Amino acid sequence: MPEMFDHSNLTREVLAFRCPRWDELPAIELYMDQLTGYINEIYAPLANPAAAGDFTLTKAMVNNYVKMRVIERPVNKKYSRVQLARLVTLCAMKQVLSLPELSALSEIGLARYPMPKAYNYFCVELENALRTAFSPAADPEPDTADAPNDITLLVRRFALAFASKIYVQKRVQFERQITLQ
Repeated sequence: MPEMFDHSNLTREVLAFRCPRWDELPAIELYMDQLTGYINEIYAPLANPAAAGDFTLTKAMVNNYVKMRVIERPVNKKYSRVQLARLVTLCAMKQVLSLPELSALSEIGLARYPMPKAYNYFCVELENALRTAFSPAADPEPDTADAPNDITLLVRRFALAFASKIYVQKRVQFERQITLQ
């Protein structure tokens, strides 16, 4: 049975997941509908149908993040690349961390690294953790930080927790599909 899951469409979709890098994020500012649509599309391969709204970013959520100062207010109802990158990371982080925890982790990372570098590192480590979780024979990917430290270790540990959660959800989804056949 494990071999079947390892070669399933669910596993292939997760392994094909790619988080857009800083330079790949839209250079133009986005309106709310564009912003939520873009982010929801990024995480679609990881979504869990049994957990309605697990990765869905709604207008209300964005507004709450702005009110709680997790992200900056939009300018003329448009969101910048910085705000977009923060929301991409928040959507993943909220899967395993509370809002105060994810806000603190984000702030700690941004205090040491410029946004583009911190964001790209986050994306790479997220993808590496998913590959490690979904490829049981694979050795863990090496840390991609220029100089691994206590902050990069926090990001890596978060990414592994995130990947483990996605693995369990997809495996349960797979088993349910098999049972229904």
